[in-house]
Amino acid sequence: MLTVIWGAIAARRAQALAVLLLTVLASAAAAAAPSYVAAAGQALARYEVSRATPNELRLRLADPVEYPGMPGDPARTPFAGKVRQLTPAGFEVVLGAQSSGVAAGPAGTVTSSLVFRAGVCERVTVAGACPRATPRGQLPEVMVSTPTAARLGVVGGDQFTFGVVPVRVVGVYQPLEVTDPFWLGAEYIRPAAAGPTSTPAVGSAEDAIFTAEAAPLTDDDAILYRSTADLYVTEHLLDTRSAADLRAAVAVVTRDGSRAGLGGGTSLSLLLDRVALQRGQLADGVTLGAGLLVLLCWLVLFVAVSSAADQRRPEQGLLLLRGVQRRRLWALAIGEHAVPVLIAIPLGCLGGIAAAALLAAHTLPARADVTVDATVLGFAAVGAVGALAAVLLAQLRMLSGSVVDLLRRVPARTRGWRATIGDIVAVSVAVAAVVQLRSGGSPSGLALVAPVAGALAAGVLLARVAMIIGAAAGAALLARGRTANGLALVQVARQPRFRPLIALLTVVIAMLAFTAATSEVASAAYTDRAVVEVGAPRVVQVDATSRSHLLKAVRTADPEGRFAMAAVVTTASSEAGTPLLAVDSDRLATVAASHPSYGVSLADIARKIHPAAPGEPVYFRGQLLDMVLSASFDAEAFAGNRVRLAVTVASANGTRVVLSREDVKPVRKAYPLQVPECAQECRLIKIEIVAPVVSRQLEVHFEELRSSDEDGGRETVVLTGAQFADLKRWRLSDTSTTRASGTTTALVLTVDENRRSTPAGISVVDAPFPLPGYLTRGTGTLLGASHPYDGVDGTPTTVSVLGLADRLPRFGGAGLVVDLEYADRLAVASQNGNEEVWLTRSAPADVLDRLRAQGLVIKADRTTAGVRQDFDRQGAALALRFNLFAALAGVLIGAAGLIAMAAAEQRTRVVMLVALRRQGLPPRAVRGGYGWPVAVAALSGGLVTLVIWLLTRGGQRLFSDGRSPVPLPDWPDVGRLLLFTVPTIALFALTAVVLGRVVAASVRRRSSR
Repeated sequence: MLTVIWGAIAARRAQALAVLLLTVLASAAAAAAPSYVAAAGQALARYEVSRATPNELRLRLADPVEYPGMPGDPARTPFAGKVRQLTPAGFEVVLGAQSSGVAAGPAGTVTSSLVFRAGVCERVTVAGACPRATPRGQLPEVMVSTPTAARLGVVGGDQFTFGVVPVRVVGVYQPLEVTDPFWLGAEYIRPAAAGPTSTPAVGSAEDAIFTAEAAPLTDDDAILYRSTADLYVTEHLLDTRSAADLRAAVAVVTRDGSRAGLGGGTSLSLLLDRVALQRGQLADGVTLGAGLLVLLCWLVLFVAVSSAADQRRPEQGLLLLRGVQRRRLWALAIGEHAVPVLIAIPLGCLGGIAAAALLAAHTLPARADVTVDATVLGFAAVGAVGALAAVLLAQLRMLSGSVVDLLRRVPARTRGWRATIGDIVAVSVAVAAVVQLRSGGSPSGLALVAPVAGALAAGVLLARVAMIIGAAAGAALLARGRTANGLALVQVARQPRFRPLIALLTVVIAMLAFTAATSEVASAAYTDRAVVEVGAPRVVQVDATSRSHLLKAVRTADPEGRFAMAAVVTTASSEAGTPLLAVDSDRLATVAASHPSYGVSLADIARKIHPAAPGEPVYFRGQLLDMVLSASFDAEAFAGNRVRLAVTVASANGTRVVLSREDVKPVRKAYPLQVPECAQECRLIKIEIVAPVVSRQLEVHFEELRSSDEDGGRETVVLTGAQFADLKRWRLSDTSTTRASGTTTALVLTVDENRRSTPAGISVVDAPFPLPGYLTRGTGTLLGASHPYDGVDGTPTTVSVLGLADRLPRFGGAGLVVDLEYADRLAVASQNGNEEVWLTRSAPADVLDRLRAQGLVIKADRTTAGVRQDFDRQGAALALRFNLFAALAGVLIGAAGLIAMAAAEQRTRVVMLVALRRQGLPPRAVRGGYGWPVAVAALSGGLVTLVIWLLTRGGQRLFSDGRSPVPLPDWPDVGRLLLFTVPTIALFALTAVVLGRVVAASVRRRSSR
C-alpha cells in the first residue's frame, strides 16, 4: 500500500503540491494566532504598565507599630520576615522606613518626611555623596533635594534639625527620572505649589529627606518611624502569568497581610483588570481573523480536491467495477493526502511564527517576543488536521458513490435533504450569531463570529441562487444564438463544484469589504472620540492657586486670545449627577475643537453663557477691612447667642471666609477683619451676619466698608453708605426669613425671629444668577428650566438652561458648560475639579514656559493626536488590524482556489471544447468560463457586505472600554472601501482572464493537430 501511495503522489504531483501549500497556509494561520496573541498580550501589558499610575504598579504593606530611632533598613527585622513570607514569587520588593516631621534650617522650615528607601542612590544624581551609616555620637547623614536645600538654606556639609534631631547634609539630590514608579508619584518627589517658583528643579521643598541604612541616636525616642514594603509587579510577571492569577495572588497577600497585622493598600487590581480585558478582546478578535483564514484554506482545499476528484470519477468507477474494495480506496485517499499534511505542520509553524513576528514588529505598541510553544504546535496541528478532513470530505462523494454514478462524465446533482443540509446549518448558525450579537452587551460566544457566519451563510445561499439563475440565463442565451456567454453559463451551472467556488469568492470579497469598512469606521470613531474627550487639540492640566489666578495667567500668556483658554472641569456628584465644564467663554469658539455631534456651534454656546454682567465686581486692596455698621436687637433676649460678622473674599490664593474679631453689638461700630492675602487685590463676594439663633428680630445697617494696610495706612473707602443702599448691587442669600431695604446712607438687613442655622447675607451682584448654561439634551431638562449641579467650588446650586446641545466637549452626551469667570464670581469656596489650559494647534512652542512664568504648575499634557494613538494601541484595535491582514491574505487564498480548481479540471474542459470546436464552435466561444463566478462573486460579495453590515455594525467592538461619547459613524468612507475591494475584484478578474486564455490556447493547439 505504501508503494501505491507514493506512486499516487508521484502521479498527481500538482495536486499533492497544492494540498501541501494550502495546508501550510491553514497551519500557518492557525499557528500565527496564538503566537501573535501571546506577543500582543505582552506588548499590551507593557504599554499599560507604562501608562499606569504608581499606585497601580505596587502593593504596599506597612507595619502599624511606630518604633523609636532614625528610619533604617528593616531587612533584618521581624517585619521584613513577614513580608518575605507574604510576597508571591516574581514580585519586586522595596523595603523602607519613614517618619514625618518638620525640618528647620537657617533660611526656613519645611514639613517633610525623613525616609530610608532601598535603592534610592541608584536613581538620583547627587552633588556630594549619598548618606552612610554613622556610629552613635555622630550626626546622622542625610541628603535633600534641590528645592528642599533652597528652602532650608543648606548645602553639603551644613546642618539642620528634623524635629529635635540635628542632622548633617552630605548630598543634594535630583531624581534621574521623576516618573519612575519607585518615587510613587507625589509621595517622595512632591509637585511644586502653584505660584512663582524660586528654583527650576523638579519637585518642591516638601520632597523626602533620605537617610542612611542605620544611624543610632543619642535619644532614640526623639523620632518615631514606621517600616514599609512596596511589592512591585514586573513586566516579567505580566508576561508569564495571567491577570487572573495575579489578581488572586494580590487578594491572598492582602488577606494574609491583614491577618498578620500589616496594613495594606493598592490599586493594582485596576491595572490587572485593564490588562485582562484587553488581552481577552485581543484573543477574541485574532481568533476570529485566524479562523477566517483557516476556514478559507479548508474551503479552497475542498473546492480544489473535489474538482480533481470529479476528474478521476471514471477511474474510481472502473476500479470498483473490477472488484477493488472501498476500504483500500479510502486508505489510498487518506495516505495520499496525509503525507503532505504531516509535512505541512512544521512548515506551517515556521510560517505562522514568521507572520506573527512581522505583524508584531509593525503593529504592536511595545516590544514583544514571538515564541514557539505547545499551544502554537497544537493550533498548527489543528489547522493541518482540518485540512485533511476537508480533503477527505471533498472525496466523500466519489469514494461513496455507486459505480453507475462514478462512470458518468458529469456528476449527478445532489437532491433531497442532502442538498440542503449544509445550507440549513450555515443559515442557522448565522441567525443564532446575529441574534446573540444584537441582543446587547459585550460580544461573546457565537456573537464574535457573527460577521463570518453571516457572510458564509449568505455566500452559500447566493451561490445556490446564482447556479439556478445561471442555468436559466445560459439556456436563454444559447437559444438566442449568443454561444460564447450562453455556453460559459451552462458549463458553470452544470458543474456542482462551481457552487463552492462562488461561495468562496463571495466570502473573501465580503469579509475584506466588511473588515475594511469596520477598520475605516474605527479610525473615524477613534478620531471623533479623541476630539470630543480632549476638547481641544491640546489640553494641559495645571495647578493654580485659584480660579482667578488661572484666568489671569492664561490671559496674560495669550493676551489676544488666539491659542489658549482657561477651563475648570468637575465630575458629577451623586446628588447633582451632571459634570461641569467652566470655560473662558470669549475664547471657546477659537480654542476648543468643534464637532458635528455637538449639534450646535461653539460660538452660540459662548454667546448664551456669557450675557452682560448685571453689575460690576467690588475690588479692593489692603490687609485690613473695617466694616462700619449699626445693629439693633435685644441683647438680653439673645442671651448667650452670638452675632458675628463674616465677609467672603476672593484673592489670587483662593476664596476665604473672614470672621470679625468681635461679636456684633447693638451699637454703631467699625468691625475690623484681617485679610493679609488682599495686599495685592481681592474681590468682595459676600457679607453675612452669622447668628445661629435669632431670639428676636435682628436689624443691621451696613454703612461703610474701608480697606487699609495692617498699620492703618493708605485707607480707602471700598463702599459708601449710598452704594450699600443701592439694592441692585446686592442679592439676598435667603429671602424666607431675611429682608433687605435701603436708606440714603445704608443698607438695612432685617432678620426675622427664627431658629435659623444658616447665615443671613448679601452677595455682590456681579454675575447673572442663576448662572446661564448650555446643557446636553440627554439630561431631560427643558430649555429655560433650572437644572441642579455642583458649582466650581463644589457647592450645590442650579443653572438656568439657555441652550441645549446634543453633546458637549469633554463630556459627550451628559454635561453642562458655563462661563468660568461668572462661575468664579458666584463661588463661595475654594477649588473643586481639575484646572486646565486648552490650546490650539497654533500655540507657540514655548507655551508651557509662558504658563510657568505666570505661576502655573504643569501636571499633565494631553493632545488629541496622543489620545487617538492610545485608542490605536488597545486590544480591540490590534485585533482589528490582524483581521484586516487576515482578510487581505484571504484574497490570495481565494485566487489560489480559483487557480487550483481550474488546474484540476483543465484537461476535461479542454477535451470538451476541442470536441465542440471540431463540430463548428466558433473560436470566440472558446473561453474558460471562469469570469462568471468572479462576476457573480463580486455582485454577491457587495450585497453580502451590505447585509452583514446592517445586521452587525451595532455590535462591533471598537473600544476596549466599550463606550464612546460620540455616536459611531453609520457608514464607512466609500472611497477608502473601494480602495480595498476594487483591486481584489480586479485580481480575481485578471486571474479568470489568464485562466481562460490558458484554456483557449490549449484548445487551439489541440484543434490544429
